[in-house]
Amino acid sequence: MPGKYFQKVLRGTHEMIYTLLALPRAWRFMWRHRLWEGLRDYGWVARGLVTMAVLVGLYMIAEVVDFVSSHADAPIQSLFMSTESVFLQFVFDAYESLSDGALKWVILILLEVIIYHFMRRSLAIIIDRDIEDAHNFKPFLRAQRRMIVVSIFSALTESVLLNIGEGIVPGFLWWPLGIALSATFLGFAIADNYNEQFELSIKQSWRHLYRHHIGICLGLGLPLLLLLKIPFLGAVVGPLLASVTAAIVLRELSDLHLVGYRMSEEEQAKADKKAAKKAAKQARKEAKRTKQLA
Repeated sequence: MPGKYFQKVLRGTHEMIYTLLALPRAWRFMWRHRLWEGLRDYGWVARGLVTMAVLVGLYMIAEVVDFVSSHADAPIQSLFMSTESVFLQFVFDAYESLSDGALKWVILILLEVIIYHFMRRSLAIIIDRDIEDAHNFKPFLRAQRRMIVVSIFSALTESVLLNIGEGIVPGFLWWPLGIALSATFLGFAIADNYNEQFELSIKQSWRHLYRHHIGICLGLGLPLLLLLKIPFLGAVVGPLLASVTAAIVLRELSDLHLVGYRMSEEEQAKADKKAAKKAAKQARKEAKRTKQLA
């Protein structure tokens, strides 16, 4: 068992490094193939970006109101001119929340149209796989709903694990482990877009990535966390670069596009049991219908 765990750690480390090294390739691939072409086919792109701007703006307004009300009686010099000014602290706290807090999940949800488009275009080029009428509203709506569910699942699970880990892991170890945990869930949200193209459910997608490619999730999430630190531009460039990288790396390291999702013995037993129940129910309906006709 320890040897098996050690091999999984080694494989995950290799996948993480491989994914990080693939970022420049993904950037060149994106520019060479002009993956942004076709975004205008989504009529709601502009509305989505405006919505993001409004939400971020509302957040910043709320922070400003709190900032002013909390320091209304403070001297002007202490607000802006000192090295530890409350204004600088406000800016740092705002961007910290943007990259590390709940807003990173809001950004992924609002930019799903871009992630979805770049993933679809990448796979159309890499493995000649595309979705018919993908720019129509219905396919995108399914992807948008899925990203919302994935983001909520990731945010809640991340929060629970971070709270538990902070209480049991020593402080000097917890900082890198906490970052790795947040990055892994962020990378999963991106990699799930790849699995979605092969019709995996969210549960199957998580199982597949956790069992076989958790290192890829970490490798996708780490640079994305870093890019989200860059005001505004990073919030757009980060998700689309991570999406293209996920398409390239998962195509090269995963056999999902060749053999599809492989169930575990437990999953297969549950699927067989469910299929048997469905067949029995259908047989009872047919028998009842035949009896009525007789």
